[in-house]
Amino acid sequence: MVRKVIIYLFCLAGFVTTATSQINTDRMLTIGRNALYFEDYVLAIQYFNKVIRVKPYLADPYFYRGLAKYYLEDYTGAQTDLSVSIQKNPFMVDAYNLRGIIKGRNEDHEEAIDDYSMGLAIEPENINLLMNRGNSKSALKDFQSAIDDYNKIIQSDPALLSAYLNRGAAKINNRDTIGALNDFSKVVEMNPFIVDGFASRGILYYQIGEYAKALEDYEKVIEIKDDVSGYYMTRGVIRYQLDDLRGTMSDFDKVIELDPKNSMAYNNRGILRAQIGDLNRALEDFSRVLALDPTDLLTLFNRGLIYNELGQYHNALADLNIIIDNYPKFHSAYGARGFAKSKLNDQQGANIDYQTAWKLEQDSRKKAEKEVPHGDVASKEETDKEKSSKKKKQTRKKSDKDIRNYDKIAVLDDFGEEEAEEDEFQSIRGKVQNRNIFIDLEPVFGLSFFSADTMLDRTRYYQKEIAAFNKLQLYNQSLVITNRESEADGLNSVRFFRQISGITEEMKDQEAEKEYQVVRAVLYGLVMNYSNAIQDYDAFLKKQPDNVVALFNRAYIRHKMVEVIRSLEEESTPGEVNLTSGLNTRVSGVKGDDKEKGIEHILDYELIIADLNKVIELSPDFEFAYYNRAIIHCLKRDFESGELDFTKAIELNADFAEAYFNRGLIKIYKEQEKEGTADLSKAGELGIYKAYNVIKRYGAELSEE
Repeated sequence: MVRKVIIYLFCLAGFVTTATSQINTDRMLTIGRNALYFEDYVLAIQYFNKVIRVKPYLADPYFYRGLAKYYLEDYTGAQTDLSVSIQKNPFMVDAYNLRGIIKGRNEDHEEAIDDYSMGLAIEPENINLLMNRGNSKSALKDFQSAIDDYNKIIQSDPALLSAYLNRGAAKINNRDTIGALNDFSKVVEMNPFIVDGFASRGILYYQIGEYAKALEDYEKVIEIKDDVSGYYMTRGVIRYQLDDLRGTMSDFDKVIELDPKNSMAYNNRGILRAQIGDLNRALEDFSRVLALDPTDLLTLFNRGLIYNELGQYHNALADLNIIIDNYPKFHSAYGARGFAKSKLNDQQGANIDYQTAWKLEQDSRKKAEKEVPHGDVASKEETDKEKSSKKKKQTRKKSDKDIRNYDKIAVLDDFGEEEAEEDEFQSIRGKVQNRNIFIDLEPVFGLSFFSADTMLDRTRYYQKEIAAFNKLQLYNQSLVITNRESEADGLNSVRFFRQISGITEEMKDQEAEKEYQVVRAVLYGLVMNYSNAIQDYDAFLKKQPDNVVALFNRAYIRHKMVEVIRSLEEESTPGEVNLTSGLNTRVSGVKGDDKEKGIEHILDYELIIADLNKVIELSPDFEFAYYNRAIIHCLKRDFESGELDFTKAIELNADFAEAYFNRGLIKIYKEQEKEGTADLSKAGELGIYKAYNVIKRYGAELSEE
């Protein structure tokens, strides 16, 4: 078992900033670090650039800029900055650590170990460095040396659970099963309220054939955390070994409930259904697997066999032809195809297939006999008896493409691990538009000079107030309506900051157009400086309270700001990742701070709606105001009002793809599947192609009922 190791980065609050003589440099570093904390990585880089330009001899700004680039997944740039930081200050322990992590990501574990070791030469008891060096040693299969590092950590901090977990994983690979069990049991003893110890020990019990103990541990895992599909998959496989087919089926059902696109769960459930004679439902499961992964030939063969048993011989023939094309020496496929041909009155073709199947089977037996010398027959029989005495049912790895294993249920290659997780710490990349708000609603629209949307030709997406603003030609780009605003990356971000400075100088002229303040607000929004953007909109609206452009975009920026704040809160409150469902529960929660936060967000939403109401009053044909207001209603869980506003937006623009998509999701959420599917179909027709995946997902669930 290769267990996911825990990589230690560090906590921003623990960094030590080099003292400088100029207050401005200190301030720039502090602002940049704050931007890092709030995940404004591009903005942070700009501040660190300023410090580097003024004081290029300092190590800290290079380190922090490297950290920002790391979070932006610019690993080459990050490593370069970290190397410069180390060159300027060879005692930057955190720089060695982060550079080692990057090298480890690139599978260059030997150099990663060198970095960790250089850091440990400075701080011999640094737990982060010891942990990460142990992880890299494990990756190089130097398990005993890795165990030595974990031992040092435990001596220094006997309460650090991750050290026991990583040491237990290394001990398994070092063939010390008893030691690994002791480590995992120690984790369970120290903290029986987390799943890691029970999950690791349960997998180990499974691997050594102690299925009852494995099941006991996984019962505890699911009692603690009951919303992870992989845990149910693992428990289902354990129950399968204990001949608890009803329990196994129940667990696979739960996997599918939690993860409707889990093809392995459909495959395993289909195999079990076939074994108990539930052929029609087995056929449904195999067909779903193939809809998710048309290249799964093992499942295709299973489906061909089911078609034969159900008398659907033409369908069976189509599936089996593909199998034989890909596996021309698989005798069972010829036998199955021969049966289908005989039922279709193709007796000549059937006889040829039967003869081919017989010859291939004989050749396979002769080959097997040659591979097992006569003197080894007794030992082979003894081995077979040992296997049978353990009564372990055969399974296959998910990656196993051996067609002969078609009838074995599948397990993850690293048994018990979640495929979707990475072998490192998890972090948010600061891309709020990728967050799952409510069944992945299409996001709000705003006004920007830069749109990343190339999906549709939005000929109807026009508004007279925006056209009037663009005629002023205050900026070298026109304002456009978009819900895919371009992100301000490195060079563009620098350019926007320069333009903001230029506009600020221009606004000092009493004769300058007042709308320059709106231009600056839009640019502030591009660099994620939402507070300054709102200040500009507020100031402008005091002078022109009926300006539709400013009202609409102030609501847009407020929405983006709320999303950023909520994403930070969700990271600090695990399990509350759904903004829509989390709102009311957080308001009525136990903790007073959470309740106050929920109320604050409701007030923010009311401010957004107030601006949109004013826009609609001034410009009743502005479909995007209705659309954005609908999304805010959904975030407040007022789906009825949301649906009405999406409908109004569609009345104003019959080709409004995003409104169809979102209204369709609301209808499906309200169990109006037929109407919701119609809306999603229209959205797909207009260019939102993921609508078809949603239709497939919910259509499959409906067909099962």
